[in-house]
Amino acid sequence: MYGLEKQFAKKKMKNYEKAITVEAKHKRQTQQEIHELQRDMKYQVEEEKADTESKIAIKKDAIQSNNESIQLYEDEQKSLQEKLEKLNEKEQDLVMK
Repeated sequence: MYGLEKQFAKKKMKNYEKAITVEAKHKRQTQQEIHELQRDMKYQVEEEKADTESKIAIKKDAIQSNNESIQLYEDEQKSLQEKLEKLNEKEQDLVMK
């Protein structure tokens, strides 16, 4: 009876899981880029260092954005999990009657 709704919720949960994986991958890549920039800074003159620090700040903002997206997707997953539990409860209650 509620199979279609449950299927839809499960599919959305899988999509959120994929999105979390992508965001986490981007975060790791960006962190690696920051480490590389920081290593390069010791060989740079002051003008180059200022430019590199600016690039690092932008990348840190991108990481913050990744973290926010991951949190949003996790919250959505939690909400869908609760919905699935309620649908299961409703289904059980109807079977008992």
